[in-house]
Amino acid sequence: MHSDKLKNIITYTKNFNVLYIEDNLDVQFQTNKMLSSFFKKIELADNGKIALDLFNKECFDLIITDIKMPLVDGISFIETVRIKNKKIPIIVLSAHDDKEYFMKTINEGIDGYILKPYTLEQISETLNKLIEKYDLRKKYDNRVRLKYGFVWDKTTNQLLKNNEIIKLSKYEKNLFELFLLTNCVSKTYDEIEYNLFNNYEDNTKRLRNLITRLKLKLNCDLFEAVYSFGYTLKYEEEE
Repeated sequence: MHSDKLKNIITYTKNFNVLYIEDNLDVQFQTNKMLSSFFKKIELADNGKIALDLFNKECFDLIITDIKMPLVDGISFIETVRIKNKKIPIIVLSAHDDKEYFMKTINEGIDGYILKPYTLEQISETLNKLIEKYDLRKKYDNRVRLKYGFVWDKTTNQLLKNNEIIKLSKYEKNLFELFLLTNCVSKTYDEIEYNLFNNYEDNTKRLRNLITRLKLKLNCDLFEAVYSFGYTLKYEEEE
């Protein structure tokens, strides 16, 4: 696959939270290394029971599973997932080329079926079809990538990291919206004060306190002070 096309796919998949199930630990290890090229966060399970426990506790963007597994097999696992969530994308990576297995997974509404041994090319093509099917380009074009792995979702007006929502106070949220909904990098003290607090004070104490609390919450400094001017929001640098 052309490197530009691969890079484009990763643009949309890199923030996915993925659940990967494979009972063969050697295969799991090797495949996980391959999948890590596309995804930053991958939860691993070596049987369907563990996978269901993880699925019930956490929100995933994609499930990748084997078919033949102990305790709860892949077909049963998919059936259970589909009862609770009919929309989550599911890809099957399996050594089984048996028609019965194939038809059962198709009937449960999977989004890709790749036979072992699989290649980076096969996984890339399957993910590309997934992006097109679920219109993920449109979804993730509404996301602004910030420094330190943070993402602002313009659709929901929420701050996320590793696909987990960061709870913000009213003023913290308004601060992000002030910058991001107007596509601004920097704003003056006066502009921020007026828009956040609806009035102006001669000192910037309440604004500085707000920035300090946000820094402690995020464990990083997303808003950088510009001497005698205001603040700058740090965006992710283009590669």
